[in-house]
Amino acid sequence: MIRSLGLAAALLFAFSPAAALEIERHMSVSASGKSRQVEVVKGEVLARFSSATSSGAVRAAARARGGDDGGALALPGWRLLKLPPGMRVADGLGQFKSLPGLEVIQPNHAYRPTRVPNDPFINSQYALSRMSAYAGWEYEVGNSSRVTVAVIDTGIDGTHPELSGKFGATVSQYCNPGPTDAPGDNINCVPQGPSAVCNHGTMVAGLAAAASDNATGIAGISWGAQVVSIKIFRDSDCVNCNPNSCFTDDQAIAHALLSLISKHNTPDYGKVVANLSLGGGGACSALVQSAVTSARTAGILVVAATGNDSSLVNSPANCDYVLPVGATDSEDKLAYFSSRGPEMALRGVSAPGVGVYTTDMGGGYTTADGTSFASPLAAGAAALVWAAKPVYTSTDVANALRNTADDLGASGPDNNFGHGRVNIHRALRYAVEGTLSGFKGESKAIAFPSPFRPASDRILSFSFPADTAGSGLTVEIYTMEGELVKKLDGLTWNGLNAAGNPAATGVYLFMVRSDSGKSRGKFAIIR
Repeated sequence: MIRSLGLAAALLFAFSPAAALEIERHMSVSASGKSRQVEVVKGEVLARFSSATSSGAVRAAARARGGDDGGALALPGWRLLKLPPGMRVADGLGQFKSLPGLEVIQPNHAYRPTRVPNDPFINSQYALSRMSAYAGWEYEVGNSSRVTVAVIDTGIDGTHPELSGKFGATVSQYCNPGPTDAPGDNINCVPQGPSAVCNHGTMVAGLAAAASDNATGIAGISWGAQVVSIKIFRDSDCVNCNPNSCFTDDQAIAHALLSLISKHNTPDYGKVVANLSLGGGGACSALVQSAVTSARTAGILVVAATGNDSSLVNSPANCDYVLPVGATDSEDKLAYFSSRGPEMALRGVSAPGVGVYTTDMGGGYTTADGTSFASPLAAGAAALVWAAKPVYTSTDVANALRNTADDLGASGPDNNFGHGRVNIHRALRYAVEGTLSGFKGESKAIAFPSPFRPASDRILSFSFPADTAGSGLTVEIYTMEGELVKKLDGLTWNGLNAAGNPAATGVYLFMVRSDSGKSRGKFAIIR
């Protein structure tokens, strides 16, 4: 979006002096009495005061204890408090717990982008076939009604050819974590054109909504969804997404969510799906929960990555009303790093998050591992459902994903896979037709589309019954005379035979095999 030179200069002045967030370890005790070390922002705490308590009274009381008032946050009654120099957060919580009018006091939790190292050898979008996206797109590609995926992250490279046309009339924002005393360094959100501190947010955005059906690059899950960049990490902190310095905090997340409330259900934004591919240890903080609750009350769907520590579901994915998303691999097994817990069984889903192919900074593409990249696949699926069914509430959309997911692991919802791996075909059929009754993909293998027209369709996708899912999955394509045309290691085919030549017009048979069983089907090719 075009902005005046004066505003651009003001933004540069406001943000460039900010020092890096300093982090310390803090022992957090949950409501159940369990202790866990978490990372928090050094030198400050967050507090909520009664409506009768003035800012002057807070400032005087904080200064009397050697600290100071850091200013009001966007949620009513919440303020940032600065601790006396050198004081640890645990001691500061005790130091300030007797402030007049205090209702809640908590650390300012630190969050990292949830990523693990890339796998450079996987270079295809297997996630699309695993999630039955190709078949789902016959119901909806995201153009029927407006939906915007808000990427609350490290910012998006707005020049990427797969993303540059996806912003529409949205206004990207910067929500400043951990303000300093530098002039103009505020603690709220301000407009800032889409720009990235590192590649994490660009990778996330491409999975949810990269430009599709454009004969180049990759396909995002929702072709028609817009994106808006809500950057909550500082440029100075996140060079190359360095996990030792790339942090954001509770207040930036809260302000980011609150900034979207006035945008939801407007002509420029339509429905808003907020994606948070980041995480921090410990329970959901009171401040972030308040923001999530406000966003949900306004109608926004909040989706978040569960985390990559193979342990308990991270915050904010463990907050009430958030749709937590775990990661699976190309064989529908739980990714070793995917965090898990009761939140998954209660309201979570899974999506591919190992070796997923997506957009990168500088107009490039890359593969990545992490629940960070499972979450936007689910967010993109939610955007498709909402585009197809705009009368749905955010709860309806989340339920459509949960109730139509492919059950993995233990029967029924569980702590690992949640309600299962998202199935876009099933979710959209359910949303559009109101039922899964008579859905052949439940009982037999199908190829989609059939007839397959390689000149326009470009790719054929195979779907199969859940009891066929397993490791060692292959698809064998035969002529009606039984001659093998091509053996595939994935669930998509470009129409070329084993010799690399186009398969002729006609009817073909196929067999899907895995260590769990096999199923058959047929399709037609028209050239």
